[in-house]
Amino acid sequence: MGRNKENRKKLQVQYNALQEHLEKIAKEKLKPIESQDQGLIAHWEKTVANCRQNIAKLERRLR
Repeated sequence: MGRNKENRKKLQVQYNALQEHLEKIAKEKLKPIESQDQGLIAHWEKTVANCRQNIAKLERRLR
């Protein structure tokens, strides 16, 4: 498999992970403030930042 094809697959995985974690954050924020788990939200926000960083890196490789 070519390097570009591998990078496109990795990029798709990162986009899927990003979407999944953004949905988790949105779902958690819909709860009343008293029952929101701020630790989970913070963890998922870090994961989102990492996904975005990985996406940027993979997109640069494809250019």
